[in-house]
Amino acid sequence: MTSAMLLEQYLSERRALGYSLKTEEGRLRRSLRNYPEPKNGNIEFTKEFVMAHLGNHLNRHTNTILRDVSAINGFLDFVIRKGFQAYKIPPKSVPKEVRNFKAYIFTVDEIKQMLDAADNFPDTEQNPARKHQIPVMFRILFNCGLRTSELLKLHICDVNFDECVFTVSDTKFHKNRLVPFSEVVSEALEQYLEIYPPQSANSLLFPSSKVGYKLNRYGSSWLHAQFRELLRLAHIPYGGKGNGPRPHDIRHTFAVHCLNNWVLSGEDLTAALPVLSHYLGHNGLTGTQKYLQLTAQMYPDILTKLETKFGDLIPKVEVYNESL
Repeated sequence: MTSAMLLEQYLSERRALGYSLKTEEGRLRRSLRNYPEPKNGNIEFTKEFVMAHLGNHLNRHTNTILRDVSAINGFLDFVIRKGFQAYKIPPKSVPKEVRNFKAYIFTVDEIKQMLDAADNFPDTEQNPARKHQIPVMFRILFNCGLRTSELLKLHICDVNFDECVFTVSDTKFHKNRLVPFSEVVSEALEQYLEIYPPQSANSLLFPSSKVGYKLNRYGSSWLHAQFRELLRLAHIPYGGKGNGPRPHDIRHTFAVHCLNNWVLSGEDLTAALPVLSHYLGHNGLTGTQKYLQLTAQMYPDILTKLETKFGDLIPKVEVYNESL
């Protein structure tokens, strides 16, 4: 038995369970290149090797470190199950850092301003489809909370009009998920597809239609530029790079308004928070908990209810919507 054989067995087992392992596989393969294979086949991953070769390139961002440690320990768990010795990195040994999480949360009035601006987005000779794509794109973002990268990767076959759901794949954490959409989004999509009928089920939902170029996917920089133009048309100040608002703040806005609506309707947030986490495609509740504090800051009248339910789980974050 060799370390390479163990890794192949581990990856095969994970794939059989439905996981996509692009990031984890590359990292583990690179790390194992330096493993000194024992001649007797008695594999052992010592503390010294694990920390030196598996743990020395960990990203400084706390959430990324924890994901890397989880991936490394997952493989080492498998090694132990196979009867070999391995040192696992204790998660508590990862130093915690304070992340200055800031978000711009659009108010209901600002959302309306943005969508009104989208409906009157200017046409261009270079990209005639843009005028019809922007209103649909931003209705999806505000109503569904997708990542912008997920929006741009949608294909026609990912849209189920009968069930009113998107199939979102090739995601940040490599987990496919279903995301429902409203009748408003459905109607906007149908009107858009009547004007620009797809070539096939595998066609991009929002292909670039720049004159003189082959149809392909828009890049994130293009969407950021359209977003800034929307802010200008909607008379919402843009604070510059790093200060926002940013396109990803639409996703934050979606999550905060979901939580607020659930609190006001009397929903059990203990049960609702995991639903929101799955809906947003998070890799656990850690990424979702920040929205508790954002919701509390946006709507102080529900702070007591949130603190009663979650207490210390509410992290410290900052809303920089100056209109509040």
